[in-house]
Amino acid sequence: MRRVCAQQETKDQLDRWLVEGYWYLADFVPNWTSHSNFPRPEPPEYYEAALERLLDIQSWFVTGRSPYMDTHVWPDL
Repeated sequence: MRRVCAQQETKDQLDRWLVEGYWYLADFVPNWTSHSNFPRPEPPEYYEAALERLLDIQSWFVTGRSPYMDTHVWPDL
């Protein structure tokens, strides 16, 4: 998703199917992973960081601007 954000950053218009996909994932994933039966083998901080990243990427995609400086290094999750 980050790679697509970087590729789309300079576009004035986005393809609807891409926007719908990002919107869907940013809405679906938090709801799905908050379900009581969702398996959580990782520590809670992992899921919190992953959801934060998903929202940051959605913001970047929709606005065309990364919420981070160009020098930001995305940590592995």
